Amino acid sequence: MPLFYLSNKIKKIIYRLADSPLPAVLFIATLLLVRWIQNSDFQYPTEIAIPVLLFSVLVSAVFYGYRVIFGPGLATHVATLTLSFGFYNYAHLAGWSLSQFIKELIPSGLSTNFTDSLVLGVTAALAAGLLGFVLARLTVRLSWLQSLQPLKVILFTTVFIFGLQLARGGIRLVTIADQLSYSYPAISLPQPSQTTVTKPDIYYLNIDRYTSAEALKEVYKYDNSAFLNFLQAQGFVNRPSAYANYPFTMSSLSSTLAMNYFPDLEEKFAKSGSWQAAFPYRSILKNPPVAQALKQNGYNYIQVSSWSDYTRIGIKADRDPAISFRLNLFGWRIFLSDLERDIINKSILSPWLKKGLTVGDTAVLKYDLDRNPTENFERQMSALKSLGAKVDQNMPKFVFAHILAPHDPYIFDADGSKPNYDPNRTDIGVDEKIKYTNEITYLNKRFTELISHIRTNSPEAVIIIQPDEGAYPKQFRHALTSNNYYDIADLPLAELKQKQGILASYYMPGLPPNEVAKMDSSVNVFRFVLNRYLGYDLSMLPDCHFSTGNKFIIYDYRDITERLKNQPNPDCKDYLVD
Repeated sequence: MPLFYLSNKIKKIIYRLADSPLPAVLFIATLLLVRWIQNSDFQYPTEIAIPVLLFSVLVSAVFYGYRVIFGPGLATHVATLTLSFGFYNYAHLAGWSLSQFIKELIPSGLSTNFTDSLVLGVTAALAAGLLGFVLARLTVRLSWLQSLQPLKVILFTTVFIFGLQLARGGIRLVTIADQLSYSYPAISLPQPSQTTVTKPDIYYLNIDRYTSAEALKEVYKYDNSAFLNFLQAQGFVNRPSAYANYPFTMSSLSSTLAMNYFPDLEEKFAKSGSWQAAFPYRSILKNPPVAQALKQNGYNYIQVSSWSDYTRIGIKADRDPAISFRLNLFGWRIFLSDLERDIINKSILSPWLKKGLTVGDTAVLKYDLDRNPTENFERQMSALKSLGAKVDQNMPKFVFAHILAPHDPYIFDADGSKPNYDPNRTDIGVDEKIKYTNEITYLNKRFTELISHIRTNSPEAVIIIQPDEGAYPKQFRHALTSNNYYDIADLPLAELKQKQGILASYYMPGLPPNEVAKMDSSVNVFRFVLNRYLGYDLSMLPDCHFSTGNKFIIYDYRDITERLKNQPNPDCKDYLVD
C-alpha cells in the first residue's frame, strides 16, 4: 500500500476527529485528571470514570448544537470549549454578580435551582456562541490572525495538555501502585475456647473529633461532667485521660477495627515517597477484621455511614441504612464518592441530575439521594434509634456508626438551630472554640436521648462510645500540600492532648465496672469484647500512641506515648520499624 495513501488516510481520520466533540471531551477529561491527581492520596483513579462519561455526553450535545448553527470550524470549537468549562465550573459561574442579577430577574414563583440553572445555562450558551462567532469572523477578516491558524493551535494545545496530564496520572499510578493494590490480610483468629449461647448486640459509636473532658476543660474552658455523669448513671465506665492510638481518622479508626498496630504498613510503605496514599487503610475500613470475626459468629454487620468516603464507599456491610449520594441509572444505584459528588455538585450537572429524567416510575438518570451534613446526621440518629428498638437473638447485630459531629462543619448551635456564623474551621462570626462547644452542648442532648433509647429497648446491648481522634487545634488550619503540612508531634503539649484526647465510655452488661476499667486502649476494645462475650482468648496490646508524620507521609510512625502520658512504654517499640 503506497505510503502517501496511508498518510492521506491518517489525515482524513485526524480531520474527522477534529470535527467532533473529542477536543472538548479531552479538555474536560484533562480537568478531571488534574482533580484526581490532586486527590490521589485518598481517591481511587476509577472515581473519575462516571464524571468523564457524564461530561462526555454533555459536551457532545453542546458541540453538535453549535455545529448545527455555525457548521464545522473555529466558532463551534471555541463556543463548545468555553461553554463546557462554564458548565464544569458552574458553582463559580453562578456566584458572579452578573449571574446573581440574571437570577433576580426570574419571577420568585418560578425560581428553583433547576430553573435558575436553565436560565444561566442558556445565557452562558449565548455568550459562548457569540464569542466563537466573533473570533471566527475576526479570523476571516484579519490576515495576521489567519496566519496563526487559531483552530489548529487550540486543538493541538488541547491534545498536548491532555497528553501531559495523562502522563502525570500514569506516573502517579506507578508511584502508588503498591499502596493501591494492597489488601489487608483477612482475619485469622483461634476459635473461641467456649460456645456462647447469648450474643449481645454491639453498638460502636465513633463520634468523630469529640475530644476528652480534660482537653475540653483546659483548652475550651468547658465542663463536660454532666454528660459523663449521665453515662456513669446509665452503667457506662468512663475511661479518663483516653487518647487515640493514631492521630487521624484513617489510621486511628483502622487500628481500632483491625484490633492492631501497623508496623507491617510502616515496613512496606514508610519509604515510598513524600506523598503516600491511604489505600491500605481503606482496605481495612472496607472490610474491618472485627466485623469479619463477628460475622463468623453469626452477627449481622450494619454500618450507619457518614458523608465521608472512608466509611461509606465499597463497604462490605450487610446493611447501610444511612448511605447517601446516589445516582440512579435505570434502577442501577451508583453511590458517588467524595470526589465524584464534589465534581458533580460544583457543575451544572447537579441541578439537572437532581431534577432527573424519569419515564413513568422509572428513573432513567437521576441524582435521587443527596444529604447535606445536617441531613446525614439526622438520618444516622433515626437509623440508630430504629435499630435500637429491634432485638433479634437469632441474628445479633454489630452496628458501627461513624458520626461526623462535632467534626466540622459546625452544623448546630447550642440549642440545635442552624448557626448564624460561618460553619467552617474559622473564627468568622465567633471564635472556633465557641462553635465547637456549642455543638458539643447540643450533641450531648441528642446522644443522651439516643443512649437512653437503646438502653431501654436493648438493655443487654454492648455500647462503645469511642472517637477516632480529638478536636483539631487552630495550628492545623492552613492549606495542606505535600510541601505544606502539619505534624502533630510538633504541637505544644496542651494542643497535642486536644488533638489526641478522646471521649471514651463503655457499657458492658454483665461485667463489673472494675473489670471494664481494665480495658485501657482503643486498640484493645474489640479484643476485650470478643474475649468477654464470645469466648476468645486474645492478648491485650500495650497502650501506645503514634504520630504518623503528617497527612502526606502517613506511614512514618513515631512514638509519642511518653509525651502524652509523661512516662515511656518500652513495649511500644515492638510496633515500630527500626
